[in-house]
Amino acid sequence: MIITLKSPFSAAHFYAQPQWDEHKNRETFGRCYTQYGHGHNYMLEAGFHCQNDSWKQQQQHYQSVLNNLTAVLDHEHLNFVIPEFKTNIPTTENICLYFLEKLKSQVKSEEISYLRLYEMDNIWTEIRL
Repeated sequence: MIITLKSPFSAAHFYAQPQWDEHKNRETFGRCYTQYGHGHNYMLEAGFHCQNDSWKQQQQHYQSVLNNLTAVLDHEHLNFVIPEFKTNIPTTENICLYFLEKLKSQVKSEEISYLRLYEMDNIWTEIRL
């Protein structure tokens, strides 16, 4: 059985490649390249493999883990506050990889089916394990 859980959070970010000049950054990233950035209401979704006889307990545990992960990023500017994004551009893909690394430190890899991060309803990235 796979249970799917979600945890929302809001965060700001900007895209910039430090080794490029302003012109190349603007040309590549468009409106996503600004001094202050912009924000999204993200949704982190995760699928977990569960045992039929204990899925309710597992569900509560996994939901708590997801909520704790997203709470760290909630209402933060990712580029300025989260150490991993001071040098790594916080794209949807990189944020999802960040969550996967953090999740694996709290849950066994074989318990995770997939991780999906929605930046918008029609923009997301998914990692299947």
